[in-house]
Amino acid sequence: MNEVVIDMEFLIQESFLGYKYRKENKKLYNTDADLPKKLIYLYYSTNQDRNFEDIPKAFINRYIKNECALEGVHDKEEIIGQGIMYEFAHTTDERFDIYSLLSFHKQLYSVSPYPECAGQFRNYDVYLPGTGTEIAEWSTIRTQIRALDPFVNELIEKAKILDKSNPNELVQYIDDCIKIKCALIKIHPFFDGNGRTIRCFINYLFELAGIPPIYIKVNERTEYHLAMNRANCENDFSGIINFCK
Repeated sequence: MNEVVIDMEFLIQESFLGYKYRKENKKLYNTDADLPKKLIYLYYSTNQDRNFEDIPKAFINRYIKNECALEGVHDKEEIIGQGIMYEFAHTTDERFDIYSLLSFHKQLYSVSPYPECAGQFRNYDVYLPGTGTEIAEWSTIRTQIRALDPFVNELIEKAKILDKSNPNELVQYIDDCIKIKCALIKIHPFFDGNGRTIRCFINYLFELAGIPPIYIKVNERTEYHLAMNRANCENDFSGIINFCK
């Protein structure tokens, strides 16, 4: 009897494309709700070496273009700063914690006309019209950031020992990262560049655990914002968690 060799990468890709087709055509069934978890499990159960050191080089090039389109950024300085921020994230020897947000933001605006504003928490109140999200008052930013510090540190420690053969443990880590992201978006710590800085921060948490970085496509912007608003206004994280998976 001839041995049947299954190309797991092909199987994963075909499974994902089938899921994507059914989702876009509103043909998902209840049993498909668990499919993202199964795909993640399949990905890490192939026992193949995955060199995540090569990801940033390929990822940054298209990520920068996509992020700028997503945020409507056209300033050359900010586009350059986006690349500087991601290069910094992957090369710095600084201790990584919640306050790394300040370092990332500083790099994002390092070549802007007003670099002195970079890497600083905002000192005035801001609003996000049309979202219904109550953004943190500027005077509470440091307190709220400090409150997230132990949760981020716990994730950093989990990343070191994460058992990726356990789908529940892996998915829980991803879910926890996404919840931290929602909390940071609601705090909105900076005068500008919050989304770009926070997404860089979360991608770093993913990479610490050997999880590929993610980015949001321009044509997914509306779905992303609706899911984020539901999380921050109604405390319903299901939409944003499923979106990111």
